[in-house]
Amino acid sequence: MNLSKVTGSYRTKLIISVYRKWIKPNDNILDVGCGTGIVAKILKDNFQTKITGADIKKYLIYDLPFITIKSNKIPVKDESFDTAMLNDVLHHINKEYQANAIKEAMRVSKKVFIFEFEPTIIGKVADVILNKFHYGDLNAPLSVRSTEEWQKMFKDMGFKSKSVKLNRTFWYPFSHIAFMLTKR
Repeated sequence: MNLSKVTGSYRTKLIISVYRKWIKPNDNILDVGCGTGIVAKILKDNFQTKITGADIKKYLIYDLPFITIKSNKIPVKDESFDTAMLNDVLHHINKEYQANAIKEAMRVSKKVFIFEFEPTIIGKVADVILNKFHYGDLNAPLSVRSTEEWQKMFKDMGFKSKSVKLNRTFWYPFSHIAFMLTKR
């Protein structure tokens, strides 16, 4: 059994609890940095949406349409999707390249959803361990930002943002924040 099916199910419930307010039926969604595809699969199964995964390497364990990201570019036309999602992806990218990843996601979509964990020691250690189980060779520079740092970055990039902070249960090592970005 793939460990991500167990560890990812709770995280996926958190993601869906926020995105259900933002997703519309028939949305065409790109899951950037989709990893195993667990979030995309559950969204596809529970909402009437079309979902495509995109990542630098195909880690998918589900049958989903997939696009390989090449040289930090998503090989599709501008605004090909209603929404691009970056779920627990940005902290795997060095801070100096995070803005480029967000801009590329916004280029291919009309809005961007971002789901990240807030920086805590327990969360950072848990993330490194879980990523070794899920992906083995995945880079994990732990480029985590605080909510305020993300919001400043989005404003400086010229995007409007809405955010939702999720409450952490005592047994779960992460505190999460979700953002919806739109063009001004």
